[in-house]
Amino acid sequence: FAGLNQESLANLETWTQKMGISLVQVNGQRKYGGPPPGWTAFPPSSGCEVFINQIPRDVYEDSLIPLFQQAGVLYEFRLMMNFSGQNRGFAYAKYTDPECAEAAIRMFNRYELQNGCCITVRKSTEKRVLLLDELPRAVEKDRLLLLLRKFSDGVEDLKIMPSPKGSGKASAAVQYVSHHAAAMAKKDVVEEFKKYGISITVQWFNQIVKPKTQNNKKLAVDTDPGFMKKKAEVSTRNNEHYASEKTLQG
Repeated sequence: FAGLNQESLANLETWTQKMGISLVQVNGQRKYGGPPPGWTAFPPSSGCEVFINQIPRDVYEDSLIPLFQQAGVLYEFRLMMNFSGQNRGFAYAKYTDPECAEAAIRMFNRYELQNGCCITVRKSTEKRVLLLDELPRAVEKDRLLLLLRKFSDGVEDLKIMPSPKGSGKASAAVQYVSHHAAAMAKKDVVEEFKKYGISITVQWFNQIVKPKTQNNKKLAVDTDPGFMKKKAEVSTRNNEHYASEKTLQG
């Protein structure tokens, strides 16, 4: 890719081949482990993950994973990525126990990763599932996924269920790749839905929706899905486009 540090990319490729490391990129992140090779126990409990910020954009797993392994056994490492091939400046390291996570914070918060570039490390806020409520009763999962991926990054998967308010409408638990991605979406989703004439509420949800992938690759997303033109009843109001609830229905 043009503009990328080719030396850093070559070092990453050499390291993965030498170490036999498998990195899987999906939904805006590149993952190691989760679980790591040879892991047979249950996944780690909460409190085992740290959030790493201020990572130089041309630094990759060949530098980061060996560094953070000094604090303990890594269960999972997730580096957030741009489509360009650069990292997005932050990552998540999940250890096998909370003590290792605490050690990583002590060892690497304000650690100088490059000349003049110090990373920050702190406990991760692990909430990454949003509850979208007051959705149309006949909302379809695939259509909702397409719509959410148009205006929020990092959507992994969702599960549709009846509204907990008993209103007869639907709700959806939407899982994002990280707390950061979910928090950014939480700010924008309500206003984006209003553009389609749909009023919803959004709050944090504490259950996990297992992400579904196809051959370890991000599911294809049509950035201009046909249903937006064929199914939606569109009107113009103050130069904005509004659609009825049919946007989310078959």
